[in-house]
Amino acid sequence: MDGLPALKKDWVVTQASFDLLLQHLDTDRERAGEKYEQVRQKLTKFFQWRGCTTPEEFADRALDRAARRLGDGTAVPGQDVYPFIHGVAINVLREHWKDAQKHTVKSLDESAAAQNIGTDDPRNVSERELEQAQRERRLECLDVCVNGLPPQQLKLITQYHQGEGGARIARRNALAEELRIPLNALRIRAHRIRGELETCISECTKREDASK
Repeated sequence: MDGLPALKKDWVVTQASFDLLLQHLDTDRERAGEKYEQVRQKLTKFFQWRGCTTPEEFADRALDRAARRLGDGTAVPGQDVYPFIHGVAINVLREHWKDAQKHTVKSLDESAAAQNIGTDDPRNVSERELEQAQRERRLECLDVCVNGLPPQQLKLITQYHQGEGGARIARRNALAEELRIPLNALRIRAHRIRGELETCISECTKREDASK
């Protein structure tokens, strides 16, 4: 399933947090959904203009983090929540640039270190084995949680994450038409399912770790 193995902490958003974000956008649920879509489009352009190759995913990450912060009790100054969301988006962008820089430096460091440290160094092997075990455990839990979804939710989240770039956008538009719902309503449904999956995965990995 494209996209799902990359579930991250930023995606952990409770239903209450997400509803709180919508309430900050508008007290009317339908208008809140429309404003959510408008904000998402603004953020997509924000990340696109700054060279992010997957601006829609960065926009989703910023919205998810904003919702999570609201759920944690962060107060929003004034009546307009957009400046708060925009500030979160700026932090997400800064982290992206910082991570990209670290990745470049790390790649150079690893290349130089490879000339001096053998691949059979026990410390390197131990760390790699631990990371690999953690990844495998998370992927196993992902399979368990995905397979535990009701058929309709499984179909929606699977098709929602299919494809890349323009093909993914076209697929989501087609899925919204198939379900006879607005595109922003589809995103909200996928958002909720994704949050449920992340909660399930987190609980699963904790159980696995406890049983070791």
